[in-house]
Amino acid sequence: MLNGATCNTAGVTVPPLLPRSPHGGPGAAPFSGLDFSVNSNPCGPNRPLLQAVRDADHAHYPDPTYHATRARLACWHGVTPEEVALSVGASDLLHRAARAFLPAGTGLLSLHAPFGELGRAAALQRAEVQVVDALPALLPGHTRLVYVGHPHNPTGHSLAPEELLALAQKCEQVGAILILDEAYAPFLPELESPRHPNLLRLLSPGKVHGLVGARPAYAIAAPPIIRQLENLAPAWHVPAGTEALLAALPEAQDFLAQTLPLVRQNALELAAAMRSFGDVQHHGTPYLILNVGNAAAAAQRLLNHGVKVRDCASYGLPAWIRVSTRLEQENAALLQACRQVL
Repeated sequence: MLNGATCNTAGVTVPPLLPRSPHGGPGAAPFSGLDFSVNSNPCGPNRPLLQAVRDADHAHYPDPTYHATRARLACWHGVTPEEVALSVGASDLLHRAARAFLPAGTGLLSLHAPFGELGRAAALQRAEVQVVDALPALLPGHTRLVYVGHPHNPTGHSLAPEELLALAQKCEQVGAILILDEAYAPFLPELESPRHPNLLRLLSPGKVHGLVGARPAYAIAAPPIIRQLENLAPAWHVPAGTEALLAALPEAQDFLAQTLPLVRQNALELAAAMRSFGDVQHHGTPYLILNVGNAAAAAQRLLNHGVKVRDCASYGLPAWIRVSTRLEQENAALLQACRQVL
């Protein structure tokens, strides 16, 4: 019988059975309150992108190479189609990257806690995960993947382009790939990403466009990296609606100019107000973290008042909760709940 341990079936070792990584958002239990646990644009969805999903040809298979959509995204980013890979969510790309580049016994080095799906993917590969709060002068020789959130979730920390380029060069020296997770970069348009053959950029536009349920994502990297990622994708791995959203993305940016100033202002005001309850870390992202002493207990008390927040224990921060801004009146309801229970 398969259990939580690594199993040997007919002489073949299979990956261990691991629990799912915890995430914000809906769970199995019904919830009808205010959800501050998901980092998504509260002004969404972006209507033109939503319409693109609805208008997609759901009756037929898409082109399994997704060439036209990859070409549109490549032109937008100033790269070639061979440097773009599509995906349903960045989680799939992280799992594929681990399978492609992180053999058993090698190492993943993460600046601050990695996104849970990457940590889980590394564990499935039986690789070593090392979490650091500052980058070492030299990478361990067995390092094959380095993970940086740009900005990091949930702390909001980010690196300057020259720091990222220096890190990519260190990766090249030991034969590693630098994964730059840009899920929340569009909320901070001042952030920049360098170009380097050992750099793998992951983009998840569903968050900034308020369409996380459509799960759009894509990678930008040198062709050899993209070929390895594509090698692990089955045919038609991106459904028609998600592909249509990605194809429409370059022409649907007005929504960001219209909404991001409000999102940033609401987040700044929320962070200032939350400081009356404890230490707050906020670096311009739509989310912030608050030190409440016991995150699990505080999250449960807030849930009892119809408010969901993210317990950050899975990020190695058991005293902190993460809160992502919503609209002004909803933020006021959160503050009222915090006054009652914190």
